[in-house]
Amino acid sequence: MIETVLDARRLTPSFRRPALGFLVLYTPLYYMLLFLVPASLRGPAADLLSPLGAAGALWILWKGMKSKEPGERMRWRFFFIGTCVYNVVEFLWRGTDLLAWKGHSPMASVYDILYVFIPLCYFAGITYSLNRPSRSAALRVLFDLVIIVAVACTLEWQFLLAPHLAGAADSEKGAMMLSFLYPVMSAGGWIGSVLFYLRYREHSRRNAGELCGIGAVGVWTAVNHLYFILNIEGHYASGSWIDPLWTLGLHLLALASILPDTPQNFPVPDRPKAKRIEHRLQTLLPYLAASLLICFVFFDAKEWRPLTIGMMVTTLLVLARQVVAILSYEKLLGVVSRSHEELERLHRENLYHKEELERTIGQLNELNASREAEARTDFLTGLSNRRSINEWLHKHAAAQRKLSVVLLDIDHFKKINDTYGHDTGDVVLTEISRVLRDTAGPADLVGRFGGEEFIVLLPEAGIEQAAAFAERLRQRIAGHSFQYGPGGPERVTVSIGLTVWNGAKDDIPAMLKRADRSLYMAKRQGRNTVVSM
Repeated sequence: MIETVLDARRLTPSFRRPALGFLVLYTPLYYMLLFLVPASLRGPAADLLSPLGAAGALWILWKGMKSKEPGERMRWRFFFIGTCVYNVVEFLWRGTDLLAWKGHSPMASVYDILYVFIPLCYFAGITYSLNRPSRSAALRVLFDLVIIVAVACTLEWQFLLAPHLAGAADSEKGAMMLSFLYPVMSAGGWIGSVLFYLRYREHSRRNAGELCGIGAVGVWTAVNHLYFILNIEGHYASGSWIDPLWTLGLHLLALASILPDTPQNFPVPDRPKAKRIEHRLQTLLPYLAASLLICFVFFDAKEWRPLTIGMMVTTLLVLARQVVAILSYEKLLGVVSRSHEELERLHRENLYHKEELERTIGQLNELNASREAEARTDFLTGLSNRRSINEWLHKHAAAQRKLSVVLLDIDHFKKINDTYGHDTGDVVLTEISRVLRDTAGPADLVGRFGGEEFIVLLPEAGIEQAAAFAERLRQRIAGHSFQYGPGGPERVTVSIGLTVWNGAKDDIPAMLKRADRSLYMAKRQGRNTVVSM
């Protein structure tokens, strides 16, 4: 079900190919039409073509936003809102220009105020999915942004706006001041986007949406500066060569929205040195901007008063000292970072050695358990050996519980070995041990007592129960077919002697001697019989 929904959201090739064609061909065709039509018609042509390009970008951006995953879609909503505002402003601005002003730049209006809202939307879209900084870290970056924008505004005011304000009429000064917001707001959005992106992006990947968003705001920053210069000089009118560049910024965003998901995030090789240079540039940029402003003040000063010179020199020295302190701090951070990395490496090595030690201990425990089992088990039959039987008897005797002992011996076993060989004898021993295990209960202990002798210990069993068990065992062995000899299956019989534990007045050696005498008597009585004592 989820896969079906995702497939429905994906952009089909039938949409993506025409959209890519539109975005790639629109700007060259726009310029071609501007140069082909007569100069008197360039304004109306631009007033028609610019809204068309903006509307096309908005439609493509809408389709691209719907195709994104839920976690990624919020960023594209910011881009879409900014593009919607741009379309509204563009239609109103171009409509006013086309219908009322006939190719001349309209005066300052609410359209210009709405226009400065657009870079803020794109700034929010670019920074939305970056690594979330702490409040203090974000505040430092905002201070850096304000310092850089303040320096840029001061220089533009001094060298671009002030000369024209001096000779302008009072009615024109308001329009000039408002047009000054174009480069200021777009430059602030672009610089802020770059600062936040470089500092808080994931270094292991780059995202097409973030990069194209920065590219779009960068294009608008350049175009708005050109527009500001042309406008205050009275050289801008609809149909200017800078008109297609505004829609080019929108098309960069629309292009990023329809790129396939796989190439959007592509890995970036880890370059620690490049990261350090990049971080150092981000940190020193506001100080360089302030130093640049002081230098312009120094060279533009008309009077060299001691206080002015002292103030500028002192400010430069303070900035230089701050830069040195920052570099020293970064060097200290580098030492701390390398120490941290070394500690992490040692920690990983310790974990590795710990895991190796745990594996070795586990293997030793398994080996010890295996050796312990081998020490308590008969290697041929897998039954308990004499050591294990004696330990079990002592433990049971200490508990003073009822116990019966069944001792059995294979009849004429030496003849089997002499006639058929010891390999055949081993087969007989193994087969009888299997019959013993199958006959005994889960609480009974079955063991090989030595040579061809076997023992079965029956806890909580009296003499009658033990005699019945021994007779059942004798019959099963006598009726079992042993596969050996040239004539096919052979029969084997056993003699069985049994006794019981007589409580506190008894001891283990005496009990085993009684069982052995019972076995001896069974053999004396002709073998293949059971005798109890």
